[in-house]
Amino acid sequence: MNDYTWPSIFFSYLFFALSMGVAVFFFVRSCKDGYLGKDSEDLKYQVFEDPEQPADLRTPGRRSSDGR
Repeated sequence: MNDYTWPSIFFSYLFFALSMGVAVFFFVRSCKDGYLGKDSEDLKYQVFEDPEQPADLRTPGRRSSDGR
């Protein structure tokens, strides 16, 4: 009778290591690209702002799309 315990353990640890490696890779990449910084949600506020509205009436504390 063959023992298949070790191959399944090696496969599971290899799979977990690969999954962790991919997760760390994308985390580091998103940090480098600025997705997790202090200004990460500025784009969301730029998309939903009305460009015809005066800058002083826009969302307070956020930069507008024209940089004001």
